[in-house]
Amino acid sequence: MTTVSAPSPASLGADQAAIPILVFSAGAQCEWANTRAEEWLGLSIRHMRKGRFGGLSATCSHLADIIDQACGARRTLVALGRMLGGTGPYDVHARWSDQHDQLVLSVLPHQSMGAKASEAPALGFGRMLAHELKNPLASVRGAAQLIRRENEIDGARDLARLIIQDVDRITRLADHWSRVGDIRLGDRSEINLNLLAVSAMESLNRADPDTVGVLRENFDPSLPTIDGDPDLLMQAVLNLLQNAHDAVRSDSAAAIIVETRFDAGPKSRSSGHPTPLVLSVRDNGPGIPEALGPGIFTPFVTTKPAGEGLGLAFAARIAALHDGQIDFESRPGSTTFNIRLPISTKDMP
Repeated sequence: MTTVSAPSPASLGADQAAIPILVFSAGAQCEWANTRAEEWLGLSIRHMRKGRFGGLSATCSHLADIIDQACGARRTLVALGRMLGGTGPYDVHARWSDQHDQLVLSVLPHQSMGAKASEAPALGFGRMLAHELKNPLASVRGAAQLIRRENEIDGARDLARLIIQDVDRITRLADHWSRVGDIRLGDRSEINLNLLAVSAMESLNRADPDTVGVLRENFDPSLPTIDGDPDLLMQAVLNLLQNAHDAVRSDSAAAIIVETRFDAGPKSRSSGHPTPLVLSVRDNGPGIPEALGPGIFTPFVTTKPAGEGLGLAFAARIAALHDGQIDFESRPGSTTFNIRLPISTKDMP
């Protein structure tokens, strides 16, 4: 077995950095820390190497949650606005390196992203594309499995039609990302939010039969239409539904309510236009940690043990491209994400 040695301070160029920087092995064992990290934690690197990092102090315990998650999934993770052992808030960047099989942890003073958080440009384009293709691919797989068990030719035809629709959507999504990951609107059309929500719910049911009976609807039938890209908006709604289901998956009393309504209050932060058409996804899961705040919409920020932290970033970007926005309210037992969109100009008086 090859032993991976810790990078030297010179190779990292970090020993004299003004922020704490630490290096961890793939097994989440501390291997190196710069001078600032030792001062900040009040621990020597010799002490940090001795035992379980999370048991050294309250601050180390909070950091260990992030370190374990990043090392376990072997990926980069960003946690914004974290209170660490009663101090902070801090922005924690856990950068995974496949080349060195190590994690480099940086701790910076928190920089509030404010209202612009939901409009942040999408990053990590290759991983974002892979993430966005997972939902329709899962739907295709589910429909194919049903075809295998289907005895009636008419039923098989209907399932085949669904497969074709999802494959076409995968192709269009891939095309959206073909320009170095720059998300752009495709063909626009008049969209009924209620029908869009139903399609998203049916797609999730096909991809994951465990959602059947968990999803419930509460639609306003009088909503006017919106003008937008149906593929991208469908994916944004699917991301919210998938996140909600992940939050309640282990709860026997799980409930996800998909609601549409008219709300004349908030205006778009990007254009200033009214965004009265609202599609909400509410779950009765444990809620989102308060420290994440608006940073939840930033790529690679996630509350899931094995999540990519990309679904909400994608959804927020799609809403902004439609002159809309996403916001959320969360407390233990109730989390609601709202996609707010403008009325189609064709429906305006």
